[in-house]
Amino acid sequence: MISRAPLPPPPPPQEPGPWPDHAARLAERAGTMVELSRRGLSLGRLVALWLTGALAVIGWAAVGTAIQSFEGSGLGLMTGVVALGLAAVLLIPAAVGVGFWLSRGRVIRERLDAWARSVPEPVTDIRLGAHRRSVMWLLPSVLMCLVGVWVTGRALAEAASAGAVGRESVTLGEMAYALGLGGTLLATGLLGLVPSVRHQCWSERLMRSVPVRGRGGAHR
Repeated sequence: MISRAPLPPPPPPQEPGPWPDHAARLAERAGTMVELSRRGLSLGRLVALWLTGALAVIGWAAVGTAIQSFEGSGLGLMTGVVALGLAAVLLIPAAVGVGFWLSRGRVIRERLDAWARSVPEPVTDIRLGAHRRSVMWLLPSVLMCLVGVWVTGRALAEAASAGAVGRESVTLGEMAYALGLGGTLLATGLLGLVPSVRHQCWSERLMRSVPVRGRGGAHR
């Protein structure tokens, strides 16, 4: 599901160039930009982001378990050490994975910009907008953001109410896990939301000057 094929390369120098004529150059630019757009908003990249988020969620569960074990002392101390080690094993790769994910997205954006600037003529291929793929990224990302905000808000509210009445209904371990879960869901949702919105805004600006018969706009 996650493509391992290399990305289309940046545009070659304008002169001399490998194209037999200007039309061939425009055709290659259009095809390459559509492919880069497809790869940037692919289902594989979205699933990779979700898997990384799931890894972080499990890591935060291990953090919560470790804190609860340390609070219990005794034999729980060893359990806490093991859980803390497991948390590091999960959270560190998740952070590294997000870094690689962001780096690949940045490369895709840079190559899209380079191809767009390689020819002065406007881009006319409507597929560059990738509207269906943008929606595929947008809707679950918005839902994930909302769930993350709700989980975080509920955890903070329960902690505040417990402190107000002087009872310990929420342990420190439970609070750490709830905040980690809510923060991870919110961050994962934002990481999926931003590329979708940014690509739509970018493609709209790029194609704004392209006339469409009977509509007066680039598309829609």
